[in-house]
Amino acid sequence: MSKAEKLINIIDSLSRNPAATAAELAGQLRVSERSVYRYLNDLKRLGFVLNSASDENGVRRHMLHPLSFTAREALALIAASQSMLSQEGLPLYEHLCEALAKIRSAIPALEEKRQFLRLESRFTFLSRKARDYACWAEQIETIYQCIRYNRTINVMYYSHTAGKVTERLLNPYDLFWSDGDLYLAAYCHTRAEMRSFKVNRFHSVKKHHGHFTRDPGFDLKEYLGGSWRVWRGEEQEIKLLAHHPASLLFLETSYHSSQRVCRQPDGSVLVSLTTSDTPEFRSWLLSWGSKVEVLEPISMRSEIKKELLAGLERYER
Repeated sequence: MSKAEKLINIIDSLSRNPAATAAELAGQLRVSERSVYRYLNDLKRLGFVLNSASDENGVRRHMLHPLSFTAREALALIAASQSMLSQEGLPLYEHLCEALAKIRSAIPALEEKRQFLRLESRFTFLSRKARDYACWAEQIETIYQCIRYNRTINVMYYSHTAGKVTERLLNPYDLFWSDGDLYLAAYCHTRAEMRSFKVNRFHSVKKHHGHFTRDPGFDLKEYLGGSWRVWRGEEQEIKLLAHHPASLLFLETSYHSSQRVCRQPDGSVLVSLTTSDTPEFRSWLLSWGSKVEVLEPISMRSEIKKELLAGLERYER
């Protein structure tokens, strides 16, 4: 039995018998009482609330306090979950609702409970409405299980680049959210590299007979790096000039982690970014219209100018 299993067994034993002795725990785990005390100290370091007291016979008993929350702790957890509660079709929606119900019921103090009830409806997180993933629930569950057990998946995926549905063999690594959409970071056998796949573009997901060894050095944040959102590419220094009133928005809003701003004498703002020049970034850049001007690199400035002129020509026609 591993140490983790022994710790779990101690938690289970104390949950069923909240006043167990070290000898009783040692007998259940088949270890020495000294090992039991060491495991109890490990649980305390992990944040579990444990108390020890002697009974009327002088026998020392150990108790595991039930998990509880203050009003503010519960509010913080529920506020952080509101973005996922905005759409019933999201993965793990039902499990999240069950977990939040347990959190609400784990506020023992009456005054804390009253404070929570007064403030719960006044903590609101608003974001772009998420996609309804109800029709992808089965595929997401398959992906989840294959991530858990390092199983390769065989998928039919619609590629915007190819403009058609293609068959792929993927080693699934991480599911992640980005601006209301769910993505899968996976090693693509076709491309022989890590790629990001939009879950709603999966036409089918099936378990493959093969297993894979996950790269222990993979880190999702490092993988996405300085990407504007999800698309990855070669990062470069980009300089923009934001004119009024867009300049005010750049002064009060951080659109990217690398963003640096500098006020100019005429009221405009010089904006520097280090990111990838991808369709996601271009779309955001063009959304500013005449309010944001590309200064560098010169090649991007020229391409944006052509795009704007092409748009103008469509309107004139």
